[in-house]
Amino acid sequence: MKNYFITEDKNIYYRKFGEGPPAILLHGISNSSKTWEGFSKKLSKIRTVYLIDLRGHGKSDHFESYRWIDFSNDIVNFIEQNINNKVEIIGHSLGACIGAQVGQMLKSNIKSLILEDPPFFHHQRYGVEGISQRFKYNLSLSKQFNSKEKILEKLMGNSKLSKVKNLELISENLANLDHKVLEETISGIALESFDAIKIISEISTIRTLLMVGDEKKTGGVLIESEIKKIENIMQNLEIIKFENIGHNIHDEIPEEFENRVISFLNNG
Repeated sequence: MKNYFITEDKNIYYRKFGEGPPAILLHGISNSSKTWEGFSKKLSKIRTVYLIDLRGHGKSDHFESYRWIDFSNDIVNFIEQNINNKVEIIGHSLGACIGAQVGQMLKSNIKSLILEDPPFFHHQRYGVEGISQRFKYNLSLSKQFNSKEKILEKLMGNSKLSKVKNLELISENLANLDHKVLEETISGIALESFDAIKIISEISTIRTLLMVGDEKKTGGVLIESEIKKIENIMQNLEIIKFENIGHNIHDEIPEEFENRVISFLNNG
């Protein structure tokens, strides 16, 4: 089922399918719910799946503000309006940070969290300049073009990116993206009201699976000292580290990701 829910008088796009207890899948920055196409089909055999395009992404409307608390409030509103049972949240990157903050805000409504390579401390460690370097190319494409075809042409002409997996989907997502999402992330405005340590402390009793890529491959999205910090705080945590795997674990090793996640869910 394709649908929209309303927040701040604007539309957030979502799809619902499958059978079983509810599970929400949240994508990363500049991406869309289409990143979960393969995994969601397998998950839908045991869960009612909700795929959501975060504000400013995919088929959702563009908004005035893209603070992480705004994304989190959207998901809280969605859960309160549409889901009556305890929910499981699976999030990648930004989606993992949003999933954790939603867990903080709705602790009694969250059954479990699966957090794939969340950049909890990335901005404070890298600063504006470092984050800008990470996102500046995608920002330039998003600002210049709203055409999937034009962006794909640019990506195919970039010798460093021409062989990257899923270039067509990346191009579509950048064409649909509100470039202000990246601008507010780079400047740090987006992280106002996002206190990673406070959030982690307040979700410490929620059953959580933390999946982490190799920091040498992810560009240091989450580093070993930060993983230890999370491990020391959380009381109901399972950690899986993947050697020689980058930031997009669900895309790089989809079968192993599926098996690990579904095993975790089935054992809850």
